[in-house]
Amino acid sequence: MTPRPRMTPEPRTPRACAAFLLAAACGGGSSATFAGAIHGQTLRPSDAVSSPATVAFASGTLPVAAIVLSDAGTLCTKLAANLEPQSARTLVLFLADVNASTGAIEAPTGTATHLLFTVGSGAPPAHFAVASFGVNDASCKQIAAQSAAAVSGTVTLTGNANGAYTGTYDLFFDSGDHVQGAFHTAACQGLSTFLSANTHGCG
Repeated sequence: MTPRPRMTPEPRTPRACAAFLLAAACGGGSSATFAGAIHGQTLRPSDAVSSPATVAFASGTLPVAAIVLSDAGTLCTKLAANLEPQSARTLVLFLADVNASTGAIEAPTGTATHLLFTVGSGAPPAHFAVASFGVNDASCKQIAAQSAAAVSGTVTLTGNANGAYTGTYDLFFDSGDHVQGAFHTAACQGLSTFLSANTHGCG
């Protein structure tokens, strides 16, 4: 099952491109770009945060590298307080590796190109990704008509250190839209805590 963010997993229009140098809320600097639009919605990232995390899918829980690009400011502070960002656009990326020796799924420890995969649809590739785009209203309710799940594409990690990740993405969505960009995230332990919670506040 591919999660459609909200940030809690259950992550044909003119293209727009924005690149920003960001100041991350929780540790280190970050930057991200987002070129394209989904259901007419583009994303101007204000924060790019990440953490190893355990994420619940319909078929069970998996350890992943969780990456969030959002136009919500002070994102790590909000997540650490278990707050879903309100009136926000968010791209969520989950990355995982299959251990070649044991077959176990693990959060990435190195760099690789990860292929988009639907969890529960069969045997995953050695390096796989799940991605989704979500838009929340002022009450932190997801606007379904402006949100989408990625169905194909790649996420390439070129850097992986202490919960911070660098890389690029090239994604095709079930809306028929295509986006691509790059990220250099700041490590945010609050993201892992947020993803492990069953309910969230709105802020």
